[in-house]
Amino acid sequence: MRKLAGALSLLLVLPAAAQDAPHAKVAQGELAGFSDRGAEAYLNIPFGAAPVGDLRWKAPAPPPAWGGVRDATKFGPACIQQDAKPSAPWAIEYYVLPPYSEDCLSLNVWTSPGKNKAVALFIPGGGFSQGGGGVPIYNGAQMAKSDIVFITMNYRQSAAGFLAHPELAAESAGHASGNYTLTDVLAALRWIKANAKSFGGDPAKVTVMGQSAGAAAIVALLQSPLSKGLFRAAIIDSGVQAGVRFASNEAHEKVSADWAASRGATTLAQLRTLPAEALVPVRGQNFRFGPSIDGHVMPASGANVMDVPVLTGWNAGEGSVGGGRLLTSPVPRTEFEKQNRSRWGIANEISALYPSGEDAREAAQQSGHDALMMSGAAWAAGRKSPVYYYDFEHVMPGAEAAPYGSYHSSELPYALDSLHTLNRPWTEADYKVSALTQAYWVNFIKSGNPNGGQNSKYALPQWARFDPAANDVMALGATPHMRPITEKARAEAWLRAISR
Repeated sequence: MRKLAGALSLLLVLPAAAQDAPHAKVAQGELAGFSDRGAEAYLNIPFGAAPVGDLRWKAPAPPPAWGGVRDATKFGPACIQQDAKPSAPWAIEYYVLPPYSEDCLSLNVWTSPGKNKAVALFIPGGGFSQGGGGVPIYNGAQMAKSDIVFITMNYRQSAAGFLAHPELAAESAGHASGNYTLTDVLAALRWIKANAKSFGGDPAKVTVMGQSAGAAAIVALLQSPLSKGLFRAAIIDSGVQAGVRFASNEAHEKVSADWAASRGATTLAQLRTLPAEALVPVRGQNFRFGPSIDGHVMPASGANVMDVPVLTGWNAGEGSVGGGRLLTSPVPRTEFEKQNRSRWGIANEISALYPSGEDAREAAQQSGHDALMMSGAAWAAGRKSPVYYYDFEHVMPGAEAAPYGSYHSSELPYALDSLHTLNRPWTEADYKVSALTQAYWVNFIKSGNPNGGQNSKYALPQWARFDPAANDVMALGATPHMRPITEKARAEAWLRAISR
């Protein structure tokens, strides 16, 4: 995998400091990486041609080759998106910073010496409008030092990734349009299959990982026949719910037409000549882009094409952000009951199970959490392959997190062992939670099962596969343990609500 740059041709290309850097040769050419906390890192590797001009709103074309040795020591630009605006509890380390570009289809690899290692592709979150593989907390050095190959990626955001248009469908070989973000992920997976051995990876041992929007992308890919043979397992953080149906192509074309009109364009020719800046989501404009049933990438909603082992779950404080008011300001009891009625149609039954005074913020938080967990449980019950289900309970230290509990995405620095990327008053308990959580994730990436004895310091409690008869979940924290998702009456009520 690594080649020392001793040849004269490389000496002519590389600065002296780079001649001792780790090297890897992929299909497009040779890479010079760097050492990152004891792992080998290769950044900004193209997995597709720049999706610009006539390639805008097409599945990625093959990446071009390069001559000489490519510098792979810096992240490439993230895909076109809004500027990051950190807000509590998310610090700047949760965001990808400028520059942004349409020429953004790249991935980042962390590895260590060895062969035939399991590979993980991490698909970032961000609501399909923000994010990228260069987010600091996604640093993969510690994962690579656990003897896997860890990869992050960029994908097209918002309208750039999901515009649906009849002219696009007409020119497509699959007679479909709108799921370009998913084709980005598929292209990255094909690139990994072709090049994993260059980094010591086994192309037959690929796990897809995703959080939030990245998790939704995986749920979509589990329904896609184009995913077959590209991965053998999935880690889905904050993303699975029973009964969720992706938008129809007709509905997505309507959203896309409204978006195009807001940019003063209607024809495909006009859309492809828009400046890149026109693709940036405008704050206050509520165009909701995401996966849709296009008849090609996603032939049907709810299909179970890829029945592979899954590790999935939610955080105990998921309802606290966006949502943040549930913990920081009163929620009138009447509002709580109104929300139950409008969403579930069973206000009396649900409300009776979550008693409160006039301020129902704790009832709203707990019921929201239980609804997510039981919806995920209903999804897991329909799977044939093993599902390992978790509820992440640990609360990150510091004033930023205190009002929000174990908020959405707070599990990631622990699972990826990237606490070093965040400035927090870490305690021994935090490092223990990270060691345990990462060990479960790494074991699953290696074998499709989170169990595997112990890491270098702590024993790993046994994690049972999900059984809908028991509704038990792994509570992740400093002392991981199996427990019921919620009390029986609440669980049964939510299953009835979800099935309505």
